[in-house]
Amino acid sequence: MENLTFVQNVLIFICLNAAALLAINIKKNGKYIAFGLSLISAVTFFAMLYSRDKFNLGELFTLDGNKVFLLKLVSILNILMILINGYQSLEKVKSTLLISYMFLGGVFLLGANELITFYVALETIALVGYALVATSDLEYSREAAVKYLIQGSVVSAIFLVGAAFYLGATGGLSLVGATVNNQELYAVALGIFILTACFKLGAFPFHAWIADVYSNVTDGNLATNFFISKIIIGYKFITLMQVLLQSCDPHFSDILIRIIQVIAVMSAFYGNIMAIVQGQFKRIIAYSSVAHTGYMLMMMCLNPDESYEKQLISYLVLYSLTATGVILILNQFAHLNKNKDGREILVSGFYRNKGLAIMLVVCVLSLGGIPLTSGFAMKYMLFTNYFKEGFTIEATSIFISSIIGLAYYIRFVSDLFTENEEKMKLPVIKTRFSESLVHAIILLSIFTFGIAPSLFLGLK
Repeated sequence: MENLTFVQNVLIFICLNAAALLAINIKKNGKYIAFGLSLISAVTFFAMLYSRDKFNLGELFTLDGNKVFLLKLVSILNILMILINGYQSLEKVKSTLLISYMFLGGVFLLGANELITFYVALETIALVGYALVATSDLEYSREAAVKYLIQGSVVSAIFLVGAAFYLGATGGLSLVGATVNNQELYAVALGIFILTACFKLGAFPFHAWIADVYSNVTDGNLATNFFISKIIIGYKFITLMQVLLQSCDPHFSDILIRIIQVIAVMSAFYGNIMAIVQGQFKRIIAYSSVAHTGYMLMMMCLNPDESYEKQLISYLVLYSLTATGVILILNQFAHLNKNKDGREILVSGFYRNKGLAIMLVVCVLSLGGIPLTSGFAMKYMLFTNYFKEGFTIEATSIFISSIIGLAYYIRFVSDLFTENEEKMKLPVIKTRFSESLVHAIILLSIFTFGIAPSLFLGLK
């Protein structure tokens, strides 16, 4: 009965969003109907998640424990993003519907217990991602989408080669309880899975797509990338690799862990250094994302542990939530500057909307890891774990890179308080209720987990 309930809710979710796609074609009230149906589908799915703690579809799919907890958080974020996109713009309603299918792909990716389900779910997220970039209607959006598609297709093909090696090594495609018969093939398979994870998350040197995609996608779709791609794909790959590495021969396992550590450190330094020299805010966010990917990739090197999983969830959710806040606020500043993406949009921003400017300051300082913010608590948690596991050199290197990254975060703040008579004459920035609600939630999260992280993380 439990399985049937889950399948029924998935079918309801799909049907409501399919009906919303059809409703868009209604000339007069189509976008309102589509918005309503997408919101109902998201709320219904969250209600289903809230009512149970485990969902099982045989050996192919299992959602339980921390996975369900994470999915509840992402489901709430999905509802908030639907409300932020609203129903005023037909293009935003279309994006909302695409995002719903990306969310559904994330659901099946989280619960995947074998490689076929894993691959289909991963590619569902990727395909919707390509579509979101292509439909952003910016000057170079389609060019960026084609580049992203080509690179993603190559990585997808490489992943299938890795799946073939995995099949040869274990005699099956199950990701749970597989018996390794050939350690050499198994190590090659894990190496390819690590490569795929690095591309999907935008780690150096597999980050070539990230700056072009981020700078040529609308802000709402960019925010979606954080709370679905970063959270779900990041969590799934990191926890999966932690488990799979346990079955690997110690010699090969040490080599793979060393590769992960090198990629993590290089990503942290490269991302922070490149972000400093960027002039466009979306590109700054893109390279900042590369650096943060480096921070969390080190989690792959830790042994599987439920407390580590909870800490990983907290890092992914709070980082993504804070980055989303930055993106949404920058979008509001850009709106009054003819949608420009340069540093000039923030000049004298404090004098046009003090509340919004202070909110942006809090968000960027949290991303920088300033004390009393969630960003500081998350970085403290990560570095404590790395030092505890003996990764002293790697943790110290990443810590130094994060200090370098403070330079571009401080630049955000300095621009806001710079006085410029011409900029100060621009209209006051207005904020909708839904946007103010999201800002309040983000602000509360930043200070709650910054001041009292033990409420969520069990940190002392």
